[in-house]
This record gives sequence, C-alpha cells and structure tokens, in this order.
Amino acid sequence: MTGPWPTRVLTAAVLVGSCGAGLAYSQDPSHAIDAVGRVSGFEVRDISLSGQHETSISSIVATASLAPGATMFTVNAEDMRKRVEALPWVQRATVRKVLPGTVKLEIEEAEPFARWRTEGGVKLIARDGMVLSDSVEPRYLDLPLVAGQSANTKAEEAVALLDANPLFQIRTRAAVRVGERRWDLVLDTGATVMLPEDNPSAALDRLADLEMNGSITMEPVIVDMRLADRTVVELHPTDANELYIAPEQEKGFEEPSDLLAAAIAEAKRADDPLAAAIREATQ
Repeated sequence: MTGPWPTRVLTAAVLVGSCGAGLAYSQDPSHAIDAVGRVSGFEVRDISLSGQHETSISSIVATASLAPGATMFTVNAEDMRKRVEALPWVQRATVRKVLPGTVKLEIEEAEPFARWRTEGGVKLIARDGMVLSDSVEPRYLDLPLVAGQSANTKAEEAVALLDANPLFQIRTRAAVRVGERRWDLVLDTGATVMLPEDNPSAALDRLADLEMNGSITMEPVIVDMRLADRTVVELHPTDANELYIAPEQEKGFEEPSDLLAAAIAEAKRADDPLAAAIREATQ
C-alpha cells in the first residue's frame, strides 16, 4: 500500500476505530466523524454544479446546505437531492460524491410550457403544472395562456386540444378552465367558445363547419357548444336574453335551464380569472 489514497483510507479507518467508544456515547456522532474526516483529508472542499440556467448558483448552494467543515462521510447525497429538487425550476437533480472532497451536483431544469393567469397575476408553468416563476419575462409571452382554478395542472390538455385544431390554435388568446371540468376558449376576435367536458375536439370541428358554411360568424359573441345537438350564440354579451340558434339546429330547440346567464355573470366579476383572461385577450 503506497501513495496518498491508501494512506488516507487507512488513517480514517484507524481514527474511527480508535474513537469508536466515544462515538457510541456521543449525542451527535457526526461531529466526531467529521473531525476524523478532516484529519484524514476528506473534508468537502468543492461543489461542482452543471446544468443550471434559470436557477441561481446561490440558491442551489444554499439549498444544498453543506455545513462548514462537513466531510464526505456525513454528506447525505439523497437528502441533498430531495432539497435541490424542491427548487422551482429543478426537475431532476443528481448528487455524486467524488473522493477525496468534491460533491458533484447535476441539474436538469424544466422547460417553460405555458402561462397561467390567476387572481395574483400571470405565472410561468412547466408541462406538469409546476410554477416556475411568479412573473413572465417578455421572451415567454408567446406561450399559451390558461386561466382558472387548477388550469395549471391541466394546461397540457388544453394545449393538446389546440394542437389538434390548428384553425382555433392560431386564434385562441386564452383557454379558461371552468369548474375544474371543461374549457372555454377566448378568441382574438373577442368571441368566447364554451366547450363541453366530453370530446371538446368534436365540438370545435362542428364549430369550424358552421363557420365555413356561413351559419355563424366569430364576432365578439359567446358561443355555447356544450350540447351536441345545438349551438347557442349570445349576440350581445350585455343582454343574456338575445340569442341566435344555428339554422340547421333550430328545430326542436329547448332553451337550457342554465343558459349562459351564470357564466356571463361570473365573467363580469372584476376579480374572476375568466374576466381577466377575456380582458387580456381583447386588449
């Protein structure tokens, strides 16, 4: 056994063995273990970071929480990984201990996926709905905008719906989650399209056909597509009693009991996410 490595390991083994009894009766044996580690040359002297772009180095180092004088013997890599992964942008973290005194921390950050309008403002979110930032930088203003309670966790659903319907994808300014069950689309014309909970893509196909046939124009109106056998359009959002029914569906129409009155009243509340999304879409 020659060279520095066997010497350090042997020194540590001898020191640990010689103070074993003391460790057994110590309330916090980590201090004694760290003392042995420092003497034998295993003190943590370097943290190597890679992969971070949006996450600041200072926040990573602070979250890693390495005590001064800590050694490789007492660094808990799994606990450190969990702490770092709790940071907003961090999706995955890998912690490796490289002897004699380096901790390597590899970061994989989440990709910004959408913007989420809440009562507290617009937040930047990842694909899984995790909030990345409480504000949105100008470079992310082209990302899809969702609004409403729990809309962040279902943003991928809304984006997939629009991806499957390119005609409405380019015209949608915001997708609003309603009742944590379904979506309303706010279009760039000022129109709001109320989609059903089940098979909303089919409803958009039906709406596209109506528009193509000239049966409906997407002016600043509210279009209720929630019923598969009829389309209800409120011509003037300020008057919930004036309605337009698509001609090919007029026969046998019975006015829904809820109509649009509840949704319209809710949308007009100044503190409602739907109202905020509509205001933003029409600005």
